[in-house]
Amino acid sequence: MGVKKNDWLMRVIGMSAGEAMESRAAQDVAGSLFLNVTGRLLQIGLAILMARILPLKEFGLFTLVMSWVMVLIVPSMVGAQPFLQREIAVAKSREQWARVKSLLRWSTLTTFLVSCIVFIAASCWILITIPSENPDRYTFLIGFILVPLTALLQLWQAHLRGWGAILAGQIPGTVIQRLLFGILLLAGLAFFASVGMNATVALVMQSVATVSALGVTALLKFRYLQVPRAERSKPETWTWLRLSSRFTLLSGLVMLNSQLGILMVGAMLGKADTGIFAVAVKGADLLTVAFLAASMALAPRMAAFYSDEKYEKLQLMLTRTYRVVSLVTFPVFLLFVFDGNIFLNIFGPAFTAAWPALIILSFGQFFSILSGPTGTMLSMAGHERLTMIGVGISVVVNVLGNVILIPLMGIYGAALGTALGVIIWNVVLVIFCYKRLGIWTPVLGASLFGRMSGDKG
Repeated sequence: MGVKKNDWLMRVIGMSAGEAMESRAAQDVAGSLFLNVTGRLLQIGLAILMARILPLKEFGLFTLVMSWVMVLIVPSMVGAQPFLQREIAVAKSREQWARVKSLLRWSTLTTFLVSCIVFIAASCWILITIPSENPDRYTFLIGFILVPLTALLQLWQAHLRGWGAILAGQIPGTVIQRLLFGILLLAGLAFFASVGMNATVALVMQSVATVSALGVTALLKFRYLQVPRAERSKPETWTWLRLSSRFTLLSGLVMLNSQLGILMVGAMLGKADTGIFAVAVKGADLLTVAFLAASMALAPRMAAFYSDEKYEKLQLMLTRTYRVVSLVTFPVFLLFVFDGNIFLNIFGPAFTAAWPALIILSFGQFFSILSGPTGTMLSMAGHERLTMIGVGISVVVNVLGNVILIPLMGIYGAALGTALGVIIWNVVLVIFCYKRLGIWTPVLGASLFGRMSGDKG
């Protein structure tokens, strides 16, 4: 009965009914899509709630601190998520249980230690650069507590996804953390009614929600990640550090690229403009819900298909899946382009100034969706270095674009610089995927360029 219910999805990812009985890929894609839609709606709901209850500058400050937290998490995760997800999936498929256990222990220990060092270093930097009389100093210090907490949360979720528990590896961070944060915000709204909420209080609540989500993740690991007994093996520390360093650098470039606009608007224009620009970014990010869900669910299968040299099956899965993703996303893209104020007015009248920025950012994100899972595909095939080159070029374009355009066009310049970086990144990675892997990731042109037999893409 379950197979019939997901027939359309199985056809999309190129699976027969028999294969679907053996694999949960179709259910994982559907479940990931549901979780990501739910999580993104919660995220937007939280942003709306905060925009309504916080003064504009406090909302901008919260956004700025969280952007720095997301950037600082990357060097904290020595065993970067894509690396662990790939290595655990491959080791499991080969029944290398000792290797799996060693990866789990090593990555947890190194991430905890390095994230604590990053937290201390970032806190010292704040103490040196921001005067003690500036209240923003203490807001940043409290916010940076989230660095080790979020790093561990993301790491343990990657453990679950690599093991094959795709949905369990998303629920804590995607749904539970955000739901708890929303509940705490509503409770705080009543408790702090007389004095008013601020960014510092909101960050404390975010930390409490993250600790709770971390606890849930630990329980899910105990429930789902049952590795068969095996002799204890010595961690391949230097090999894993060398391999994961590529992923860490790549993740850092990707995260920096995504947060660069907010960070530079905060530095060049101030907290109020940061809040307005952040809403445009959140709106454009809505376009990626289905895309990220599909990529997260299919990443282990990309690695397995490529490793097993099942290239035609891989091409078919990618082309069909991301065509559906593009069709699902297109109506939202049109809404933002032709009447984005419908979305922006929900946050408040001040945020309608972000509409031109929302249009520009939406074009960049939709181009990325049409290009397919370029970065994920290269990483799962072991070509992280090529992804780094493409993203590195994008970061340079993004920085130069923001430096030149923000003084001339304000937040619209930041949006243009960000969109140009995204477009160039995807063009470069599409070329790399095709030249090195023989895989055509864009949703159009697969019948001309892709390895597809019997499919008229």
